[in-house]
Order: sequence, then structure tokens, then C-alpha cells
Amino acid sequence: MEKLVATEKAVEVIELLKTKHGKLVFEQSSGCCDGTVPICFQSDGHYISSQLVLIGEIAGVPYYIDKQQAEYLKHMQIVVDVMEGRGASFSLESAEGFAFLMKSKVMK
Repeated sequence: MEKLVATEKAVEVIELLKTKHGKLVFEQSSGCCDGTVPICFQSDGHYISSQLVLIGEIAGVPYYIDKQQAEYLKHMQIVVDVMEGRGASFSLESAEGFAFLMKSKVMK
């Protein structure tokens, strides 16, 4: 079982964003408002905090998560999905009418 996966619909949205914005990066911090929300940014000029660790890639896009969350989720598979509607974030997909979300399940 892979540590980081994405649904087919999430990959479709990622590919759309790559076409429109070029190189991307995902960041999942531990902030009070965005703790389980993957936020997608253009990678050019985006600063990655030393408090984030790379846990893998989805659709060729690096996915960073807060060190403490990574420890908490070390036995979990992370599934990135997308839903229609605007999320409350600065993530690129919100302008397209989508919102990324993170689900997790125990790795067997």
C-alpha cells in the first residue's frame, strides 16, 4: 500500500492546474485553519518551511506535510481527493470551482 495516493478526479484537477500554472507544489501545514487541507501553489518562488517534510508526489507534484502531522500519520495512508465547490483557502483549485481534501486510513 502506497503512503500517498490521489483519486482519479484529483489527478484530473491537478493536470488542469499544471496546464494553467506550470510547476506546482502541495503543502499541508498544521495551522489552525488548514490542518488537513492540501493547499496547491505554483512552485516557482514558493518557500517550503523547514517544519515541512516531503512525503511523496501525486501526479508528479511534490507533497509536503508538517513534521508533527507526518509523525501522527505515520501508520496511515494519505488519500488526496477533490470535491466540487470553493474551499476556504488560497489553493489554486478554488478558482476552478474545486477544493482538495485529505482523507486517511490505516495502512495494512
